[in-house]
Amino acid sequence: MPDGTMNLSRRGGSSIDAWAAQALAEIASTAPETEAGWTTKLAGEALIDALRWARSAAGRTGPAGYRGLSLPDDIPQMWVMPSPKQISRHLAALEWPAGYLIPAHTGLARMLGLLAACKVYKWPFDKTVKARGMSRATAYALRDRGLSIISQGLERERAPINVA
Repeated sequence: MPDGTMNLSRRGGSSIDAWAAQALAEIASTAPETEAGWTTKLAGEALIDALRWARSAAGRTGPAGYRGLSLPDDIPQMWVMPSPKQISRHLAALEWPAGYLIPAHTGLARMLGLLAACKVYKWPFDKTVKARGMSRATAYALRDRGLSIISQGLERERAPINVA
């Protein structure tokens, strides 16, 4: 029998079962490993991380200046500086709503901004949405649609997921 071909003759159930198991094992071993792409969850987490970074890097701004809690002198302040790649990633993530949602989906961009602000500043999202006269279900649907458009755009552009 030529190399690379299989004998399909009926010699009993066990030989066919063995052949099928061998064929499936070969297929599984040669199948390319696919990396998970951008999902709405990943895009949302990256957007919120970027906003947290922007808040911590910029600090409070305005006419009042900085009025924070001062720590005792014996406790050192700890802050880990992100890598240049991470900073670039955060800056890019902050531009995603404008790049992928505006001008066609301005309402989705506003909802994502509201969601991210609620997460970063620890505001209650449900109460904030209700104060704007919108139902929770509508707010979450707008959020999901906006993140879906962003994640599809990132997949289309083959944006890298992991940035060290």
